[in-house]
Amino acid sequence: MALHDSLRELVSVRGAGVVDEAEELRGALDDFLAEDEATLGELNLLVDAVRLGALRRALDVMNHGAAPEAAVREAGAALARDRGTDDPTRSCWAIAALCFAVGKVDESLVRTFRSDAGTMPAPAPPTGPHGRPPAPVPDVAPGPAAPVSTTGGIPATPTLEDPPVPVESQPAQPPPPPSPTVESQPAPPPSPTVAVQPAGTDYGRGPVPPVIPEQRPSRAGMFLLVVLVALILGGLVAAGVILLRSGEEPGQGDDTATSDSPVGDGTGGPDPRVVPESVMLVPYVEGDVSRVFAVDAFTGEAEPVTPDGVDARLPTISPDRSVMTYQVGQSPSVVMVVDLATRNGRPLFAEDGPCARAGRPAWSPDGARLAVLCDPGGDGESDGIWLANADGSGVEGPVVDNADVTGSPTWISDTEFVYGVDDDATDSTFWRTDIEGGSGEQLPIDIPGHLSHIDWSQAAGRLLLLVSPSDAEEGAIYTVNADGSDPVLVDEGPFAHPVWAPAGDAIGVTLKDASGTEVLGLVSLDDPANPVVVPNPPPGEVGIPVWGTR
Repeated sequence: MALHDSLRELVSVRGAGVVDEAEELRGALDDFLAEDEATLGELNLLVDAVRLGALRRALDVMNHGAAPEAAVREAGAALARDRGTDDPTRSCWAIAALCFAVGKVDESLVRTFRSDAGTMPAPAPPTGPHGRPPAPVPDVAPGPAAPVSTTGGIPATPTLEDPPVPVESQPAQPPPPPSPTVESQPAPPPSPTVAVQPAGTDYGRGPVPPVIPEQRPSRAGMFLLVVLVALILGGLVAAGVILLRSGEEPGQGDDTATSDSPVGDGTGGPDPRVVPESVMLVPYVEGDVSRVFAVDAFTGEAEPVTPDGVDARLPTISPDRSVMTYQVGQSPSVVMVVDLATRNGRPLFAEDGPCARAGRPAWSPDGARLAVLCDPGGDGESDGIWLANADGSGVEGPVVDNADVTGSPTWISDTEFVYGVDDDATDSTFWRTDIEGGSGEQLPIDIPGHLSHIDWSQAAGRLLLLVSPSDAEEGAIYTVNADGSDPVLVDEGPFAHPVWAPAGDAIGVTLKDASGTEVLGLVSLDDPANPVVVPNPPPGEVGIPVWGTR
C-alpha cells in the first residue's frame, strides 16, 4: 500500500481532525503506520506541512475555487521555503498526500509528485527509494551554490571538492605547438563555465600537451637570453638593498595609526575577520517574520544577513566569526548554517537524523564541536543534548538524557559545557559535564531567583546569567566563576537576553525603551549603571541576539 493510501485510511479511522494539529498527527502516524512504511524524513515532512500551516493554506485556496494542482504547488513552494530546502517537489508531495487523505484531490495529483516506485522527482537521480540528490543547497540564500568556508570548521560541500572537469565531459583541445624560440607555454586558463572554487583551491592540472621535437635556438640567442636574465636579477638585488638602507623600518614613525572599527584586532588596524568583534548578529521581527541583521554595537550600522521572507531566529556565530547558524521558525526547528563571507546556507543536520528538529547550537571554543538540544520524536519538545561536528556530521547522543534540559548550553572548555535544567521541583539549576556526558555536576550558584541565559566568556573567565523574579523575562545580570562560585552583580536592570562581547568587557542586552518597545542595548563593565541603546535599529522589534560565541 502506498503511503498516501495509508494516510487516507488513517483519516477514515481517526477522522479529518487528525490532520488539524501537528502533535496529534505525529502521534497518530507513529501508532498507525508500520515501522518500514515511512522514513523519518517523510514523517517530519508530513508533520511540518501541518505545523507550518501549508496544508491549511492549500485547503483554504481550494475552498475558494483554486485549481487543486495550482493550490498544492503554491503551498508546497511556501513550505519548502519555510523549511529551508531547495526541493519544493517533496513539499508538494506531502501536501498532495494529505489533501488526498481528506478527499480534496485525486490520486493522480499525488503521483504527479511521486512515482509509483516511491521516488521523489528531483533534478538529479536520487540515491534510493526515498533518497535525495547529493549535497543539496537550499534556496534560502541567493546566488550560485558555493562551499561553506572551511575557516570556521565547516568543510566545503562534497560536490566541489573533486578536481574540476571540462564542461559536459568533452575532451580538452591540446594547446597549439610552441614557437621555435620558446621552450614552453603557460597552461590555458580554466573554462569560465566550470563551477567557481574558493580562493586558494587547487584547480588541478590541464591535459599533458603532445611531445614536439625540440628546436634548439641559436647560440647567439642563448647568449642574449643569459645576459638579459643577469641584468634583471642584478636590478632586483640593487632595489632590495636600496629599500633596506632607506629610512625607517616598516611601521616605524607612524604613531597615529588608528582603526575605523570600534573594536579591532588589537594591533591598531581594522578587524580582519568576516564579522568584526564590534558586530552583533541580531534578529528583528516585523509582521511575525524575523530576519537576522549584522549590527555594529557602537554605531548601529546594520545590514541583513538572512534572506527576506525566511523566518530566521536564534542566531549563533562560530569562534572565528566566519560561520553562523539560525533556526527557521520557532524552536525546535530546522537549523541552517551560513557561510558569512558568501551568505550561502544549507540545513546543518540531516533531515532523517535525530537533530532534524533542534534548538540553538552552542560552539566549543576551538570551533570543532556543537552541543545542541534535539527533538528526535518530532513532538516539539527537546529530549536531551546531542553532540555533533561543526559541519553537522557525526551526531551522537544523547550525552545528556534529560527532557527537562532548557535553553542553550555554553562551553567552558573544548571538552566541557554547562547546561540548564528547569523543572517544577527545583526551578532552574545549572550543571557542568564533559563530552562523555552523564548526569554531570550541579553548580552551587547561591543567587535567589529564576536563573537563565547562562553564557561563558573565555576572555572574562566568567559565566553570566540573568536572575529574574519567578520566571519573568527581565531581570538583573550576575556573573560567577566556572564552578558557580563568587556571584557578582553587574547591574539590576531590568534587562533581557544578555550575551557576552567577544572581548569580555561588555554585555549585549535587550531592554524596554520609553514606548515599551524592546530594543538592543549595550552594558559596559566599566560603567554598568548606564546602559546604552544601540542607535539606528533596523525595522521591527529586537529578538534574541548573539555577540560572542554562544
